[in-house]
Amino acid sequence: MTFGLAMRITKLKLHTTVILMLLSACWMSPATADTLDGSKARVLSDDEPLSIILMIGDGMGPEHVKLGRWVEVGPSNSLIMEQLPFSANVTTCSADSNVTDSSAAATAIATGVKINNSFVGIDPNGVVLETIVDVAQTFGKSTGVVTRTTIQHGTPAAFMTHVANRNSYQEITRQIIEEAGVEVLLGGGSRYFNTSEIDAMVDNGYSFVQDRDELLAVTSGKVLGLFSYDHMPFEQGRDFDESPSLSEMTAKSIEILSQDPEGFFLIVEGGKIDHAAHDHDRVDTALELIAFDKAVGTALEYISDHPNTVLIVTADHETAGLTILGHTLSDTLPSDTNEESANRQLRIERANNITVEWGTTYHTATDVPLYWKGDVFNESVETVDNTDIFTAMNTYFMSSPLPTPPPSLFIPVAVTFLAVIAVAIIYVRRTE
Repeated sequence: MTFGLAMRITKLKLHTTVILMLLSACWMSPATADTLDGSKARVLSDDEPLSIILMIGDGMGPEHVKLGRWVEVGPSNSLIMEQLPFSANVTTCSADSNVTDSSAAATAIATGVKINNSFVGIDPNGVVLETIVDVAQTFGKSTGVVTRTTIQHGTPAAFMTHVANRNSYQEITRQIIEEAGVEVLLGGGSRYFNTSEIDAMVDNGYSFVQDRDELLAVTSGKVLGLFSYDHMPFEQGRDFDESPSLSEMTAKSIEILSQDPEGFFLIVEGGKIDHAAHDHDRVDTALELIAFDKAVGTALEYISDHPNTVLIVTADHETAGLTILGHTLSDTLPSDTNEESANRQLRIERANNITVEWGTTYHTATDVPLYWKGDVFNESVETVDNTDIFTAMNTYFMSSPLPTPPPSLFIPVAVTFLAVIAVAIIYVRRTE
């Protein structure tokens, strides 16, 4: 073989290699992503997209979980959230205080950035922050926000809006309608919507529902559910026929959002745990915690059959410095064989037989629990910051390929690819 022929063969191999590399870069979707600890997150199934269900028990500290456990399953057993494979603690300080409020803590979870108390989705310099909802929508995923407070409240608002004062409810409502693009919105807060704003949502393709039966009748599409004028009622006084449970709201959201072939992000807030703790009401605190745990069970049922959906359960902060001191509980526990009204009465009686102490009427800096199922955190991690939750979720979604371009883009891409091949061939032939 002559030196010139050898060089031509080498050039041909080089061009072929470059072309194959370009093809690989264009066609290969990532199968792994860095997790919080630098390991690799596994995409467990190539047949379904990546989705995240994030559940926040507002005000839920470790003692709140303990109270719910003692009432529902007894001191020696575990709630559903406690049975998730992994757990850790979460630090919660805001940018300007060791003791955070809900809007600052939720923003840290939603964006990965510490902000000042009472701000929503805006950092201390006034910069609008990208949320995990925005990230999900970038990947073409559907999104949902579910709460038992008003949907304009600090925690849900942090995932969809950006204001300098969490009490700017009318502006938050405007942004929800005009900018957020969230497909499923369920909670209270009809007082902040006027008739024209509801009409605008309906004109934009939303089903508008106001009670349990109307919600359960919806099977697809976008939905706005406003089930109370202000916050939804405490579980202790909930009308089982009129007002949907948090578990039912979670189930319906998953049913609708999971129809998206690109996957989904869903945030579910047990917002009334915080309200009950502020009131130093152990019965309402226990019942709200248990209702939240039932919703966790609903999410877990879905995840058991969908390994590419991860479940993260945590809190924004601890409320009221709760301490469980003791009990005079019987062995009689709530049961699936009982009527729901009978279970509720039994829970009330059991909560009243637990002795508690409250340290404050506000929030504390106590670390809150983190439970999860899926490849989002190092299994051996013991403590994370609330901003790390965003990092983990964002990294998980980053292992998703971007949405497939519309068909009109395929022709110019194909022409460009063929042109590259033609140029390479002509170049090789001219050097022969």
